[in-house]
Amino acid sequence: MKDSRRLFSRLFALPLLLAGALLLGGCASTIRSEISAINKMPAELAGKSYHVARYQGQESSLEFDYYAGLVGTYMQARGLRPAAAGSADLMVFLRYAVEQRTEYLPTPLWGPTGYFGGTTVIVGGRPVFVPSYTPMYGVTGVAYTPALVNRRSFGLDIVGKDSSPEKPNKLYEGTVASEGYNANVLQVVPVMIQALFTHWPGPPQVL
Repeated sequence: MKDSRRLFSRLFALPLLLAGALLLGGCASTIRSEISAINKMPAELAGKSYHVARYQGQESSLEFDYYAGLVGTYMQARGLRPAAAGSADLMVFLRYAVEQRTEYLPTPLWGPTGYFGGTTVIVGGRPVFVPSYTPMYGVTGVAYTPALVNRRSFGLDIVGKDSSPEKPNKLYEGTVASEGYNANVLQVVPVMIQALFTHWPGPPQVL
């Protein structure tokens, strides 16, 4: 239990608002990402080699290939180089998923709220007000419209080349998550990967 508490204490969340414009459905928008990461990576990464491997179920996935290419670009920008699985210093694995839920958004209802207007005429030498009953319009109530919310997550796991199923040597575990109404994951995940690598790998933790 003590070790579990220590591990949890090293887990940090980094809210990050990407102010860059992203075209979502034809409109400029921003994505707020929450990042959690645990890092035991070597202090010097330049010159290390890596290989992006697949979890079971990711075989023959073009979506995986797309994300793996983005991750590789960021890792190479930090001085790492790609290598074959048998010779790489670091084995990199990707996790990604989308969960959906329905929430109800308030929508104002518009309609007549009363009447106003009229004119004054002289009848028998006396002014008489004649109303015209012109309708006034405004908010008359609230309706609740269902909207589908997408909970998107992307994770990066890195293990050392000496790792095995019996004795895993995990060096990095990071997850970035965001929520929004845009269902086009291929537009959103690249921004989440960018957020993950903004401060990657981050300060090391001694676990």
